[in-house]
Amino acid sequence: MMAPTLRTPPRQRPSRQSRPVRSSRTQVQSYHEDSSSDDRLDEDTESDHARAERLSHSLRPRDSNRMPTSYREETTEDEFDDFGDEGTDAISPSEAPAHEPLTFSEGNNHARDSTRSTRTRTVRTRSQTMKAKRPTKRKRMELGRPLTKRREIQVDADPYVGSGVIPPWQTLPYHILLDIFVCASYPLIDERTTNRKSSVQWLVKVALLCRAFHEPALAALYHCPPLIPAAKSHSLLQLLSQPQDQLSTNYTNKIKELHVDVEALLFYKSGSTLGYFELPKLLERTPQVKTLRLYHSHDYVVGLPSWLIQRSKWTYPDSLFDAVSTSPIRLRSWDWNSRFMETQKLLELMSEMHIRPAFHGMQELRLLHIMSEDFPHSRQVFPSSADKEIILAAALADLPELRRLEFIECSIVNDHLLPNLATNLTSLTINNCDEVTTTSFSSFIATHGRHLRELILSHNRHLSMSFIVNLAESCEQLEVFKMDISMHDWSSYHDVEPHFRELLSVSEIPTWPSTLREIELLQLRNWDDRTAEVFFNSLLNAASSLQNLRRLVISAILKIGWRDRATFREKWKGKLQKVFQRRSHPPDPRLRSIPRPSLLSHSAPNMKDGTADCANNNSDTQHSGTWTPSKRKSARIAQKRFSDDEATFTKKRPGSQEADNEEPLVIQGLCDVVMIRIDNQRPTETQFNEEDFLDDELSGDEDWNGNDIDVDDGRHAW
Repeated sequence: MMAPTLRTPPRQRPSRQSRPVRSSRTQVQSYHEDSSSDDRLDEDTESDHARAERLSHSLRPRDSNRMPTSYREETTEDEFDDFGDEGTDAISPSEAPAHEPLTFSEGNNHARDSTRSTRTRTVRTRSQTMKAKRPTKRKRMELGRPLTKRREIQVDADPYVGSGVIPPWQTLPYHILLDIFVCASYPLIDERTTNRKSSVQWLVKVALLCRAFHEPALAALYHCPPLIPAAKSHSLLQLLSQPQDQLSTNYTNKIKELHVDVEALLFYKSGSTLGYFELPKLLERTPQVKTLRLYHSHDYVVGLPSWLIQRSKWTYPDSLFDAVSTSPIRLRSWDWNSRFMETQKLLELMSEMHIRPAFHGMQELRLLHIMSEDFPHSRQVFPSSADKEIILAAALADLPELRRLEFIECSIVNDHLLPNLATNLTSLTINNCDEVTTTSFSSFIATHGRHLRELILSHNRHLSMSFIVNLAESCEQLEVFKMDISMHDWSSYHDVEPHFRELLSVSEIPTWPSTLREIELLQLRNWDDRTAEVFFNSLLNAASSLQNLRRLVISAILKIGWRDRATFREKWKGKLQKVFQRRSHPPDPRLRSIPRPSLLSHSAPNMKDGTADCANNNSDTQHSGTWTPSKRKSARIAQKRFSDDEATFTKKRPGSQEADNEEPLVIQGLCDVVMIRIDNQRPTETQFNEEDFLDDELSGDEDWNGNDIDVDDGRHAW
C-alpha cells in the first residue's frame, strides 16, 4: 500500500533540557525535516514512491539494545555548578564540543546528506538536570530587614604584644586556681534561654592543659554541673554510677550544687532509649550537695498577675523527698515554688519537710508565687485570710539557721506575715510583692532590721521610701541597700505606675548607716525638686561617715521644666561626683608588665624631654571621673583642657554671696562607681541608649593616633 501523498507536520520529541537559540537559525528542525532549502523547492516534484521509501526509513523502529551516545565532556566544571548562575545551564554553539551527529540513510539522498551542516547536541546528566531545576533558597523577608545585607567592615586589631614573661600559674595553690576558674567560667548555663555557655568547653580544655590545672578545673566544672541538654544529664548519671575508686577522679564528692530546669529535664522524655530522667537516683549519688534548685524558665518573667501564672504539670514527687531524707544530704539552700503544687498543699509540705534533718539546717530559702488567695481553679480555701500567713511563719520558724530569705511575686507577704518573721535575718529580698505597704514595712524594719546586712526591694507597687528616715537607727549593720521603683505588669491593665502618693515628703530626711558599701536606687519618682534636694543633701551630709561606700548608683525622674531640670542635674551630679568619686593617679606606663607599642612610642620622647608631668595630667583626665571627653576633637575644641576635677563648673567665684552661704563639702573620694542620672523619661522594662542605634560603619577617623596637633599653629586637625 502506497503512503499517502499528504505530508503531515512532523511531531517533535519532548526534550528535558531547553537548547540554546542559535542566532543564525531560529527555527529548530527535527530529524524528519529537510535542512536544505533546495529540497523544499523539489518537494512537489518528488515521486510518491520515493516519499514513501523515505518515510519508511525515518519511522522505522530503532534497536532498543543500542547503547545511547553520551555527550558528557570529561571535565570538572560540573562540580562547581552550584557556584555559577543557574540560568546558564546550556553551552553556546561556539563552545560546544564537536560530536558525530545521528545520521539516517534515505536511499537516493546521500548526496544531499553530505552537504548538510553537521548538528551538535548537548545532553546533560540527571544530576545536572536536578541542579538546574532546584529552586533557589530565598531568605525569608522580615519586617525591618534591609533588602541588601550591609557589608561588614573588618578592622585590623592591634597585634598582641607580650612581655615575654609567663608567670608560673601551675605553681599556684589549689584553692586559688579554683577561685580563678570559677570566676572566669560561671555561670555555665543561661537559665532564661536554657542554653549552655562556651565556658563549659573551656573548662574541659583547661583541665587537659597540664596536671596542675586538672583537679581545680574539674572541681569548677562539677561544682554545679550543667544539666542541659538531657542527654548530658543521663551521661553524668552513668558516670556517677560507676565505682569511683576505679576512676581517676572522685566525681561524687565534687558536686555541691544542682540547678534543675523542671520542664527541660524532668517533664519530658529524653528519647525512646533514655526515657525520663530520674532525679532521685542522681541525689542518691551526690551526698555532698548543699544547694538544690528546682526552677521554671517562666519564673524570670516578672509582672504576671496571679490569675495568669500557669501551674506546671510537674509536681513535687514523694520519691524526691524520700531520696533526700534517706541520703546523707544536708541542704543549705532550697526553693519552694507554687508552680509545682497548690498553695495549701505546699504550705503543709513545708511544715512537714522543715523538721527533717535534711532541711532543718537550711540557711537560704526562696519562695516563689505563694499567694494569699488560691488560684481560681483551686477548690479548697482557708476559712480565715490570716491562716496561710500563720502556717508559713510557723514553717519558717522551724529553720533556726535561716539567714537569707527571698520573696518573689508572693502576695502572702503582708501585714500578717512580716511581724512573724525571724529577727535574725541577714538578707531580705522582696520582689514584686503587691501587698507590702510602707506602714507595715517601716514597723518591720524597726523590729527586725538589727541584723540585716542586705536589703533588696524591687517592683513593689505600694512601698515608698519613707522608711529610710530611721534606716541608720534600725539597720546598724546594713551593707547593701538596693531599691527599684520600676513596675512590671503583663495583664490587660498594664499598670506600671506606683500606688503611693509621694516617694518622700519634704520633712522626711533620710539617714544612712555608716556600714553601707553599696547604694543602688533606680527609677525614683513621684517627688518634686525640693524633696530631691533634701534627699541629695542627706547623702552629702553623711559623706564623712560613709567611709565604706564603694558604689553609688542613683536614677531619678523629675517632672519639672527642662531648664530647671538641667540646672538641677548639673548642680547635684557635679557635687555627688566631687564628693564620692575616687580620683587616683594612673599607673606609670613605664612599669607595665605587658608594654604597648603605641604608649611606648608616645611616652618615650616626653620622658626624655622632661615633659612627663604633662602626659600624666592628660592621662589622668581620661581615667578620672565617670565621663571621658571624646577623642575626636578639632584644634579649636582641643584648646579646652579638662582638669582633674570634673565638677569645677559647680564652683562659685570667691566673694560671691552664694559661695559664702555654702558650707565646704567633705570629700569622701572612695567610690569606684558613681552614676547619677536625672531626667524625666518614663521608665520602661528595657532602656535604650545611643549604642543601640549605631550601625557598623566606621567613623572615618581610624587613622587618628589619639593626639591632636599643636593648637598654636592655627591649622585645623584635618
